[in-house]
Amino acid sequence: MSNNWNSFLNPYGAVFNKELEVNFNPDNDSPIKSLQGDLFITDLSYLALIEVSGADKKSFLQGQLTNDINAISSSLSHLSGLCTPKGRLRALFSIFSQDDNLYLQLPQPLLEETLKRLKMFVMMSKVELTNVSDSIVKIGIAGQQAIKNLKQNGFSIPLEANMVTDNNGLTLIRLSGVTPRFECIGCIEKIQSLWEKLQTNAQLIDTCHWKLMDIEAGIPNVFFSSKEAFIPQMLNLQVLNGINFKKGCYTGQEVIARMQYLGKLKRQMYRVHCDTDELPMPGDLLHSASCKSGQGAGNVVDAQKSLNSGIDLLAVITTDAIQNNDIFLDEALNYPLSIQELPYSIAEES
Repeated sequence: MSNNWNSFLNPYGAVFNKELEVNFNPDNDSPIKSLQGDLFITDLSYLALIEVSGADKKSFLQGQLTNDINAISSSLSHLSGLCTPKGRLRALFSIFSQDDNLYLQLPQPLLEETLKRLKMFVMMSKVELTNVSDSIVKIGIAGQQAIKNLKQNGFSIPLEANMVTDNNGLTLIRLSGVTPRFECIGCIEKIQSLWEKLQTNAQLIDTCHWKLMDIEAGIPNVFFSSKEAFIPQMLNLQVLNGINFKKGCYTGQEVIARMQYLGKLKRQMYRVHCDTDELPMPGDLLHSASCKSGQGAGNVVDAQKSLNSGIDLLAVITTDAIQNNDIFLDEALNYPLSIQELPYSIAEES
């Protein structure tokens, strides 16, 4: 994160941790009671950006990632994964295009090793991979009045999730969400100007609230502690348009295609709730009374404190544990997990 952007947010009470997650109200004297309000804004510096430029950028990424890079355009973004040869996700990107370059967005702690990994395969390709996290700023905008406020500031609104519009040098991506939700990306000066206009009508929310919106929308991510824990279908990426099964070869493709066409998926991602205040880490094991193997009943994808009580999670869970209603957060089996509805169907993938 640039010093200029950090300095700009300081008067708004922004406090960052080492992973660049922001807290605008560290004293918690005015807690957020609902995420269904009129207008919310937040900083998204916890997400790093890799710029991919050069004549071979699309063909290079096409051989590395799970989704069809040729589908990315100035009006469409999508999810795509970087996998091991065994089909396990090293990273999950949100990818968009701006000024004829491609941008891979991922959590900050995974940036360095992911950049190093991708650069190993550049070889003779005309491709440049650059960390631009300090020069390009990202903010989140959500709420019932988000569309109205964006229109008042000259924005053309993307109609559906993953659609993109360009608005005087600012990229606006519509995200999945219970209420309208957007990411806005651009240079510091333009984002500062937009922030100042929006914040007069907005409530500032923390990174944990933005991640809670991802959980409500059933949108996964891969974090440092959960890298190589999941194959793409476990995170419902076949439903979320994060995999293209017709694009040809990429690292891990054989395993992923075999699972799709020949295997039976025994673990899928669900949205769940637990009545505890203890937050597990992404990748942590879930437990089951009937499961005797060391693999447990599944793994945490992400977990955040609920605005009411307890915690809300995305979790990859075995089909046996789901069918038996036998899923616990802890090894002592004191904290059962209850399944919550996802905003999309995964029944056909069971």
